[in-house]
Amino acid sequence: MTDQGDPYSPRAVGTRTLVQASVLALVVLFCIISWLAFEFLLLIFAAILFGVLFNGIAQWMADKTHMPYGVSLLLFFVLLIIALGAAGFLLAPSISAQFESLADNLPRALEQWRARAEDSTWMSFVLEQRDRLEQAVEQSTGVFSVVTGVLSSITGAFSSFAIAFVLGICLSIGPKTYVGGFLKLIPLGYRPRAKQVLHETGSTLQSWLIAKLLEMLLIGVLTTVGLWFIGIELALVLGVIAGLLSFIPNIGPILAIIPAILLASLEGTDTVLWVVALYMGVQAIESWGLTPWLQHRIVEMPPALTISIQILFGLLAGTLGLILATPLAAAGMVLVNMLYVQDILGDRAEDEG
Repeated sequence: MTDQGDPYSPRAVGTRTLVQASVLALVVLFCIISWLAFEFLLLIFAAILFGVLFNGIAQWMADKTHMPYGVSLLLFFVLLIIALGAAGFLLAPSISAQFESLADNLPRALEQWRARAEDSTWMSFVLEQRDRLEQAVEQSTGVFSVVTGVLSSITGAFSSFAIAFVLGICLSIGPKTYVGGFLKLIPLGYRPRAKQVLHETGSTLQSWLIAKLLEMLLIGVLTTVGLWFIGIELALVLGVIAGLLSFIPNIGPILAIIPAILLASLEGTDTVLWVVALYMGVQAIESWGLTPWLQHRIVEMPPALTISIQILFGLLAGTLGLILATPLAAAGMVLVNMLYVQDILGDRAEDEG
């Protein structure tokens, strides 16, 4: 009886040691599994993003129309299929033809740039050092490796997002089942707080995704219209590329302007300058106008933190990690704020204010 009530008894000490060792072993095991299956975990996170987006839109429709959630979700998917079908019927032939033309014109533009570079003294020196530069890029672990990874694994990223899209549909059909199952793994005393954290994280991701989709639409439309006014024949496909790549902050706009500059070089130097000015203007509107207006109401992402996480996840998982780096950072900021700053440090003054 004495041993049972004494926290320093050999039995009590042994029990605590066993529990601590078990927790440590589970943490180490989780870290090892996360490292080995890092891309799989990113795929699951992408599916959660789709599920959160579908659930939020369906729930909003249910609140506005007073329809059951299942009916609202079904109506949303029907409208989505109709919209995608109409867009495909109207735009797919033009986009497909322009993609083929883009694939034909880019090599010609590259050869023209090479020919012009050979006439330049400093570019000739760079070309003479091409082998050394290529070796340095291959061995680099910096931003150039991230960009190279993006260009080389873009097809794999699209296939991964197709799988995540299907999984996201499954998650949105029965969200309470998955959330309830996860909460059952949490001790009873912590379940209310865990539910609050999940709700806040989901709301942040949902708002961030809607804001990002609006940004992508705005950038795609402005780029297409601007290139059309300049006289670029492949304005539609370049606008689509600019809109899609704008999902990746900082690096996406750089990748989007490369094919536009190459194609504009076939028209002349003046056209290149107009294209550069257009892309800079669109990014100025997005960076100084739309993005602060949206993200001020959602979550503030420090630029240094965003770029650092992009480089890290780009090195670890290529294109998929680069694409998901920003939403992961947004979710991580919510978790750190609620679980560490508020719960562990007890700093709730700022939130209460």
